[in-house]
Amino acid sequence: MIALEGTDAVGKTSVINNLKNYQLLDRDKNICSLFDFDISLIDRVNKLKEYLKNNKNYIIFLINNDKEELERRINLRETIDEYDRYTYLYNLLYLETYLYMEMNNLLDDKLFMVDCTNLSLEEQTNKVKEILDKIK
Repeated sequence: MIALEGTDAVGKTSVINNLKNYQLLDRDKNICSLFDFDISLIDRVNKLKEYLKNNKNYIIFLINNDKEELERRINLRETIDEYDRYTYLYNLLYLETYLYMEMNNLLDDKLFMVDCTNLSLEEQTNKVKEILDKIK
């Protein structure tokens, strides 16, 4: 299994729709539940490290550091929930976690990141596809 992780409005569903030949999961509840403000970076990293060690699954974090673009996409939705209001801050949790794990060699060749900032949907899809082709 390969899960695309990231905040709402980062483009997970759009990428999945563009890559229908791959079996992609829009979030893994075991992973996305770790991205909460009440969970410290170290706790999040330790749980994610344990997950990677005990599963064959791959995870790709989609990150978008353009706060205005994330907010624009959220505001296009019919319903905006409490989580949506903090999309950019949740995005930073994903980024912080990935960078910490990368710096400490904890990616286990199963955790990847695509920076979608200022990318078109086609460019974003191609970057995810490059990763998928490497791990296939």
